[in-house]
Amino acid sequence: MTITATEGKVFRRIHDGFVMGSEVVLGTDYSTGTAREDLAEYYEEIDDERELSDQEIFDILIGKHE
Repeated sequence: MTITATEGKVFRRIHDGFVMGSEVVLGTDYSTGTAREDLAEYYEEIDDERELSDQEIFDILIGKHE
């Protein structure tokens, strides 16, 4: 199962604060040191505050961004 964040948001794993991105494929999680079933409730949506690359900034300035 894949969970997808709202536009402009990314997922953060609650127990350790690791930012996962805008999509997470749920399966078996080993981040706690033992295998457990990965559940959507283990993640929260936060604002995507990633920094833009120079190329992304240039593309936005010239109107070429998607």
